[in-house]
Amino acid sequence: MSRERALDLYGEVWYAGPVDAPISLGVSAETLAELRVAVESVKHVVLGVPKDTAVTVEYVYDLPGVSAEVWQAHRELQARLYEAGLSEGDRAELLLSA
Repeated sequence: MSRERALDLYGEVWYAGPVDAPISLGVSAETLAELRVAVESVKHVVLGVPKDTAVTVEYVYDLPGVSAEVWQAHRELQARLYEAGLSEGDRAELLLSA
């Protein structure tokens, strides 16, 4: 389903489900930025730990039609571009023009 169609149907566009957490429900949002904010705002409550406890969240993306191998290749490419010293803007421009 497209993002626009999900919004039209009041469906979840982006959803973060818990893995190895003591809850069964996650959080959802219309954008990835909003999703990260939502996750950050509930992670300590969900785990029942103080705010000063470091909690790292690993985001694993699932997009229909995009295999795990494609995600891995993307991460490797991003790492190489970063190691080459390209700025975030240059990396984005390069990837958009490739």
